[in-house]
Amino acid sequence: MKRILLSVMTILFSLGIVFSQSTSQNPMLNIKGVFKTDYLNITKGTPTVLQRIIKSQIPTYNSNSETQAVVITNGIQSGIPINRLDVIELFPENSTSFWQIAQLSNDLISYYDKKGTQEILRQEQKEESDEYLKELTQSQLFYEDAAIEDYLQCLLLSIAPTQLYLHRNTIPQIRILKSPAPDVLMLGNQSLLVSTGLLTTLDTEEELYAILSREVAHEVLDHSIITINKNITRAKRAEFWGSVANGVVAATEEFLYQRYYNYEPGAIFITNDIIQTLINENIINRMGLDYSEKQELEADEYAIKYMEFSGKNKDALASALTKIHAYYKNEHNAKILSKGDIYGSLEKRIKKQGTFSPLPKDQKYLKIMSVVVSFESGMMDYNGKYIASGRLAMKNIKNKMACPNDYIMMANSIMRQSNTTKSNEECINYLNKAEQLSKSPNINIYKLRILLLLRENKHTDVIRQLQHYQELLGTMLQQSQNEKEQQWLVTEQSWVEGLIYRITL
Repeated sequence: MKRILLSVMTILFSLGIVFSQSTSQNPMLNIKGVFKTDYLNITKGTPTVLQRIIKSQIPTYNSNSETQAVVITNGIQSGIPINRLDVIELFPENSTSFWQIAQLSNDLISYYDKKGTQEILRQEQKEESDEYLKELTQSQLFYEDAAIEDYLQCLLLSIAPTQLYLHRNTIPQIRILKSPAPDVLMLGNQSLLVSTGLLTTLDTEEELYAILSREVAHEVLDHSIITINKNITRAKRAEFWGSVANGVVAATEEFLYQRYYNYEPGAIFITNDIIQTLINENIINRMGLDYSEKQELEADEYAIKYMEFSGKNKDALASALTKIHAYYKNEHNAKILSKGDIYGSLEKRIKKQGTFSPLPKDQKYLKIMSVVVSFESGMMDYNGKYIASGRLAMKNIKNKMACPNDYIMMANSIMRQSNTTKSNEECINYLNKAEQLSKSPNINIYKLRILLLLRENKHTDVIRQLQHYQELLGTMLQQSQNEKEQQWLVTEQSWVEGLIYRITL
């Protein structure tokens, strides 16, 4: 009996078993696997279970590494040096184990052995992220729609792990940015920012799923912390965010000199100057989100693996990246609201994925996002980006999901670019369609009709429309409780009175 116990103890010691362990921060993994090759006295093909990763308090004779993988093989617990974990093939059973394996497969454990978990740096990044969210909130840069947010959060819940190695055991929460660029940012306080531009650029749920998987991959592989360690020069936090706030004030003051012709009850748009002040290369660099090309490729690789693991179309990533690339190419500005050099690596990354089949339109996704498309169209119109506004409105129109405002934006987009009898008739048709869909009188339809009739010198019809417009403005002024809205309505009434006077001279 003593000989058997001695033999077992000898085997356990030879495998690096740890009887005294530090496990306070290390979660239980319990990931099934199989030995890919013979290892000491264990033969290839033997099933095993990876329990956890621990720091050894007893030095092992066969490795300089103190970090051990604790496994159970043939009913016996043993330790394998972390640098020999490649002898085991691990099989994920859910999203959490998939991303835990991703961490183990990318030498992150060795990185933590050298650098530590850098909890102070992580806390600093959380505080930076909190400061950033405060600036975004104060500038009204968040798009608020509970149904859209919940839809995105549910997608994220099906991707993100509930627990990782050593840290970050919380699931990110999604917020939607009012920004035309198709972008997504994972902050250090577990806030995942998704732009309205991304939601309107993509056409399928699987494309969005692939992009969200990329962000989870960046987070799991700790790319932002690794990048921050390379971004050595850092201004003091108060000094940096103070300059950002000053930039927002300057952008706001600049816009006060401009006037928006349209009336959008309840809609809070934002100027492109403010967007560019709050989403730019300096902020991306500070947050550690200016990933290297290697990190971008790594995130692509794991997003594709996760798509396959979850039974989704792996071509969705290439399809999504192609549309993002097309957006930047059409903008003729590689740096506009982009993350570092992401534009420069997009084409190479797409080619690396090989040939792919573009995904067909997803009607369910397009229906859910049609309200975001309408908002984005209005925001582009607000910023004088009439071509972009028309393109977005037409997306809803072609997909047979347009609201009245889409037809109004389409008419205004055409009017800003053309003045022919044919184009003016096209605009009238769009306004008629908007009126048919409207459940109540829409003053924007009246105003654009007035302008179109003026173009065609139909003054009798103009007077009649002006009188209807004037009555509608008066009714709205009596009902309005909003001071700014009242000021706008009074200004419009003055414009109507002046125009009637000039026409009837």
